[in-house]
Amino acid sequence: MDRGYFARLAARRDSTALAMRNAMVRHVPLYGAQSSTQQVALLGEIHDTWRPVLKQAAKDEPLTEADLEPYRILGRNRGMKSFPLGELRAGFEVAHTTGLRECLSMIEPGDGGASIAFTAWGVRELPRIMSTVESAYARACGTAGDRSQARQLLMDRLTQGRPAGDVASALGMELPSGYLVLLCKPRVDRPDCGFRGGLPTRRLESVPGLLWQADHASGGLLVLLPAHAGAAAARATARGLVTSLVTALGRRLSAAEAHGATLDDVPAALHEARQSLALVGAMPDAESRPYGADELLVELAVARQPAVRRKLAELLAPLQRGTDLQRTLEVLFDCGLDRQRTTAALHIHRRSLTYRIQRIRELTGLDPTTAHGIQLLRAALTATRLPATLPSPRG
Repeated sequence: MDRGYFARLAARRDSTALAMRNAMVRHVPLYGAQSSTQQVALLGEIHDTWRPVLKQAAKDEPLTEADLEPYRILGRNRGMKSFPLGELRAGFEVAHTTGLRECLSMIEPGDGGASIAFTAWGVRELPRIMSTVESAYARACGTAGDRSQARQLLMDRLTQGRPAGDVASALGMELPSGYLVLLCKPRVDRPDCGFRGGLPTRRLESVPGLLWQADHASGGLLVLLPAHAGAAAARATARGLVTSLVTALGRRLSAAEAHGATLDDVPAALHEARQSLALVGAMPDAESRPYGADELLVELAVARQPAVRRKLAELLAPLQRGTDLQRTLEVLFDCGLDRQRTTAALHIHRRSLTYRIQRIRELTGLDPTTAHGIQLLRAALTATRLPATLPSPRG
């Protein structure tokens, strides 16, 4: 690497560290709430971790184990204090971005490829640095800190396809050969409702090795169930878990599952489960149980063919002429075509339901009491309820 460029980096090391500390204080709430004494200590940490970076980057050599020790100390300190994992990562990202920006601002004509080489070095070493911090953090959480933070880290590693053995070891856990990915969310008119009533954590904690957290991509609950020898036992557990959640929360759920046969398969299984959950949420007659992708082939075919989807949705357009006709059709399917349950759910008389079904038949030309009519009307309702963009099975 160009010595002139590196000399400038070294000369402005203190100002760069200060800029990194100030950015963390401004942008990460927990750092911003620290006392002045703690912020001075934070600046010292940044100096300790920044020094080996400049030294090894100048030689274009990887960080040694001794160079990584300040990062272990940082991770251990955060874990011992039960520092939230999200805040730890946010601070790391803010510091890295600020430091890189400061370094790039020092480039002068004639530096050649120095900045490119420095950036390439950072790309190579940054994953090692973050892994070192996280491993030390997990060990500290596992012994004296908040174990839930270490479990979240383990789950993140698994769902991102990153090595997770060190975090599992810190928690005293043995990783299974694979996991069954379970996603579920309340079946409500507002898709962003979430689990506002809280979760029955005792039920979740009763399953050995089970991991769970919120899944922001789907707006639901993400659960990883150990699958030691195939997925049959895990699927039975998942079904029972969903039933327990329905009972505890007092509301129906949409649920989807996918099996990651190996730990490397977990990210793909998560993407598959997210797609399946979107399809289940569109079904007018979905049960409160986990659905696999193989059960959703019709819904997937509709979702993947925009022209067919539009034509199906057009079948229901005439129902807008009648009061609550589409809603009546949705409830009819939701009640398994049982008229007694449908009238109770809609709070109407049986004769009123018969009249509405007749109007649906007249307006759409489809009879919701025949197999053909049921098939098309169900597909049409699904088409109108599908999200604008279906999650990709590969993320």
